Amino acid sequence: MQKFIKIPISAIMMFFIIIFVCSKTYAADDKEVRVGLFFRDMSRNLNTEVSFFNIFAEKGLEIGYQKDGKFTTLVEIKDNTKLMVRKDAYFISKNNTLQEYVFDKYNGDDNITEGEKVGPFHVKIGSNYPDYNGVITEVQVIRKKGIDAYPVYNNGTWCIWTGFYTDENSAKKDIDNSLRKNLGDGDYVVVTPNKNNIVVTSGFNETVGVFCNDNGNFQIRPGNNNNPYIFNINGKNYRGILEVRRLENSDMTVINVLPLEHYLYGVVPCEMGWEAHPEALKAQAVAARTYAYNNLGKYSKLGFDLCSTVFSQVYKGFDFEKETTNKAVDDTKGKVIYYDGAIAQVFYFSSSGGRTEAVKNVWSSDIPYLQSVEDKYEEGNSRNYTWEKHLSAASISNIMTSRGNNTGDILGIRITKTSDAGRAIEMVITGTKGENKIEKARCREVLDLPSQWFYITTDADIAVLDDTKKNTIKTQLAGKKVITGGGLSTIEANKNVFLLAAEGKKVEIPSTPEMYTFIGRGYGHAVGMSQEGAKGMAKAGFTYEEILSHYFPGVYIK
Repeated sequence: MQKFIKIPISAIMMFFIIIFVCSKTYAADDKEVRVGLFFRDMSRNLNTEVSFFNIFAEKGLEIGYQKDGKFTTLVEIKDNTKLMVRKDAYFISKNNTLQEYVFDKYNGDDNITEGEKVGPFHVKIGSNYPDYNGVITEVQVIRKKGIDAYPVYNNGTWCIWTGFYTDENSAKKDIDNSLRKNLGDGDYVVVTPNKNNIVVTSGFNETVGVFCNDNGNFQIRPGNNNNPYIFNINGKNYRGILEVRRLENSDMTVINVLPLEHYLYGVVPCEMGWEAHPEALKAQAVAARTYAYNNLGKYSKLGFDLCSTVFSQVYKGFDFEKETTNKAVDDTKGKVIYYDGAIAQVFYFSSSGGRTEAVKNVWSSDIPYLQSVEDKYEEGNSRNYTWEKHLSAASISNIMTSRGNNTGDILGIRITKTSDAGRAIEMVITGTKGENKIEKARCREVLDLPSQWFYITTDADIAVLDDTKKNTIKTQLAGKKVITGGGLSTIEANKNVFLLAAEGKKVEIPSTPEMYTFIGRGYGHAVGMSQEGAKGMAKAGFTYEEILSHYFPGVYIK
């Protein structure tokens, strides 16, 4: 008989009671948003998923399901007891820690020598029960007979299970060697793995129950006595509700459900900071609200609207809220940016370096209110207003290979087209295995540069006189024809060359660059509102409406 899960019935009876319908309500005008905290998105190569997490609230939690907009409470915790929530899977339990592992059904898991193995097989004892009170009374009776039993909610009915076995044979042996011996003849059925099962334990190993409802969404909510209405997950506090889903390729998916305005409380201080001028904070609040409305359902296949990372808007919950940023959200409550009668598609970024960029030069569409505008109020000493990044030819080759573009040894990088604002919109990387043409945002992203606004220098650059234009141009020697003491020669790549420089000085340089220096301005994609520029405009006396109208020409706010 496995001893991993032990449940002191007295503790359960103290902390948990059954309540069938209870829901937290918000004001009628509070739009709800669903934010992915932990998940896997294979299409974006983004993985923050967890196998288990800890959760509590100061004045208790409610565990249940939501279906058709109605929340049904199954179990209520009256105090700040910490719960562990995990998927019903294979784990190793050792020193009060869990580690998930993949069970090898052909070779077993005998290579695991330390810790106690936990699995998703169980044994159901007896028949079903109509409610929680009935099942918990019988669990207590069974526990007194030496069996580690626990309550289970399974698609509308309550029942009793025991054991967390790694395979069916172990469960069957326990029926013969322990259950029949202690409980007598009765109905014992082996429960095979179900990916929808969610296990909740109190502390580390005292089972509150196993929950499965294929027709509803499993949720954990702060009890109504909590003020503020927050919960703590893995040491971080969040407003609203927590939902857990078991999805293919995103297991477990953990979602924070809360009013959109409360979501913005946790976004604005993370995106702009809390010490900025109030008008800049208001501009950020309206831009973030507009972005949220325009992206509701972006991750609908995973059960939520937005994620908590830079792939949506950075959201860090209650712990990062500040009075100044909350006030900016409240002062602009419900206000959204519109263009031609529809909610605008807005973007924002850190620093422009002096001028924003037209969206057509970064992504694809050409949108009337996402054009390049002067950003003269951004302070020249703001973060990344100017920057430099040094990359060796070898490191660039490795980067290109890791991203599926095996260019070989890098021979040269040149910007072949720039926008009217001066940003690189076409760049060619040449190597021993061919050329790669990079366009628009990829000019920044492929080498992880701060922005698209840059030029390139190398350790192989030389200045030569162009006789046709009577000016000096920058070039490199690889592949060039030169006159030497032995006549006309072509300089080979990856060779060192000796030059006779000014005043007869002999200089050795590589014919092919070994080090590239990218010198640029600004930080981010440069489309829409510059956050550093908005701060500068606010200091200069502009209102948040004027700030937004500058960065998004032709829009209006309502």
